[in-house]
Amino acid sequence: MVRSLARGLEVLAAFDRDTPTLSLSELAARTGWNKGTAYRFASTLVELSYLEHDPATKRYRPGLKVLELGFTCLSSLGLADRTQPILEQLFRETGGPVHMAVLDGSDIVYVARRADRSLTQIQLYAGARLPAYCTSMGKVLLAHRPWDEVRAVMRGVRMQPHTPRTATTLARLGADLERIRHDGYGMTDQELELGVRSIAAPLRDATGGVVAAVNVSTLTARVSVDQLLSDLLPKLLGAAARMSAALGYAGKEVRAV
Repeated sequence: MVRSLARGLEVLAAFDRDTPTLSLSELAARTGWNKGTAYRFASTLVELSYLEHDPATKRYRPGLKVLELGFTCLSSLGLADRTQPILEQLFRETGGPVHMAVLDGSDIVYVARRADRSLTQIQLYAGARLPAYCTSMGKVLLAHRPWDEVRAVMRGVRMQPHTPRTATTLARLGADLERIRHDGYGMTDQELELGVRSIAAPLRDATGGVVAAVNVSTLTARVSVDQLLSDLLPKLLGAAARMSAALGYAGKEVRAV
C-alpha cells in the first residue's frame, strides 16, 4: 500500500457531480486533512495537470488528464465500439435519444449515446453520471444485483425527490427492481425530470452477466406509456439482444411480458 498514492487519489475522489470545484478549505474538510497537507497534495496534482487551480476564485477542479483517464477507461471496456452500430440503428428506428450506461456504485456512467438533440436540460455525454435509483438504466442495472448488495450500495445515499414521481424509499425501489427482473425491462416515468420518460433493457456479455444497459428516452407530450410499450419496447429489446450478442452472449432474446 503506497499511502501517498492513495492520498493523491483521495483528493481526486473528493470532487463529484454536485461539487465540481472545491476551495482549499473544502478540500481539507472532505479529506479530513489539515490545510497544509491538502495544499501539498493539491499542488502536486496541479503540477501534473490532474487538477486545475483558478487564481481568481482560488478553487480547484479536475484537469484534462482526469478526463483522458476517464475516456481511456471507457474505451478499455469495449462496449461502445462493439455496439455503436446497433445503437445508431436503434436511434433511426425510434427517432428518440438512445443511451448506454454502466453501474458505478450508486450512479450510472454513460458510455455511449446517439441523439440529434437532448430532451432534457441535464447535460448527457460519455462519462456523465446520474443517480441509479431514479433512472431507467440505473434501475435495470440494480435489478440484476443481489438485494443485499443494492442495500449496501444505497446505504448513505439520499434518495432526493427530483420530481413528485421519484422513488425515494428502499421499499419502493425494491418493488421496482422486482418488477424489472420479472418483466425483463425497466421504465421511469418522469422520475428524474418532469415531461421525460424512458425505457431500458439489460445488456449481457459472454458470461451471461448484466454488464450495461441501453435505453430510449421520449417526451410525455409526444409518446404515451402505451405507445412506449407497444411501439418502442419491441425495438429496444431487439436492439438489446443484438448488442448482447455482439458482446458474446449466446442466450435467448428477452421479450416483453
